[in-house]
Amino acid sequence: MLATSWFQRSGHFGARLLARGALLAASVAGLLGLAAAPAAAAPITLSTTQTSVVLDAGDSFVITGQITNVSGGPLLTTDFFLSLSGYPFPFVDVTPLLGDPEVVIPDRTISPVLDLLMIATLPDLLADLNFNLFLLLSDINGNFADEVSVAVTVRAAAASDVPEPGTLALALIALVPLVVRRAHRRSGAAGPSATLLAGT
Repeated sequence: MLATSWFQRSGHFGARLLARGALLAASVAGLLGLAAAPAAAAPITLSTTQTSVVLDAGDSFVITGQITNVSGGPLLTTDFFLSLSGYPFPFVDVTPLLGDPEVVIPDRTISPVLDLLMIATLPDLLADLNFNLFLLLSDINGNFADEVSVAVTVRAAAASDVPEPGTLALALIALVPLVVRRAHRRSGAAGPSATLLAGT
């Protein structure tokens, strides 16, 4: 019975000793910087001012945004590359504007609001368009920002805004009889008066 009591006490004492040792080891690791570090922020990030845009056929619009730089050094706006996807190319033209004008974005700062790209639509769209324009930003150091999207709606042109293909041809055909009639009148008016003059 004495032996059992001693083992129970030493087991309890061992558990406390083990807990204190683990606590001491964690404290030392924290002091030495060996503890798990928080996740590092992305070196560059992109945020757009607009999350959705509505345009009429024939309109254009400039999408703006800001870039956050925590890459470890200053970056120029010409140091970035903007990859664009998801738009219907034949009906919508997208032109990157980032880098014009050139702006310095120091390390650990957020840029002023920048012109990122311009969307231009065809004037004679016959159906509405709805799409997501995806923007992927990268820099000269090989860093990538998370992809950002902007929802775009383009409203079709009204029926009266779209000219018929043969409108000009039909107008010219309608004018031909008027021109012929006027020419006939001139030639008819000159003929009898000349005859009268000659007969007198």
